[in-house]
Amino acid sequence: MTTTLKLQVENIHKRFGTNEVLKGVSLTAHAGDVISIIGSSGSGKSTFLRCINLLEKPHQGRINVAGEELLLTAGANGELHA
Repeated sequence: MTTTLKLQVENIHKRFGTNEVLKGVSLTAHAGDVISIIGSSGSGKSTFLRCINLLEKPHQGRINVAGEELLLTAGANGELHA
């Protein structure tokens, strides 16, 4: 049985100043998947979810929702913008 790919996150990087909190995080979710994101306090769980929802702008990576890539363009300083 094949399920439809709903969310694909590839190689997400996010930093605050010189502190890189996400270092190449990826996730794939198909229709009907239940996913848990676990980690210790300060490990980047909330930051990862904020990047997927574009509440934070990742510095690198790709986000694909229901087959549509969210276009993240590089600004003058090299940061990605939705």
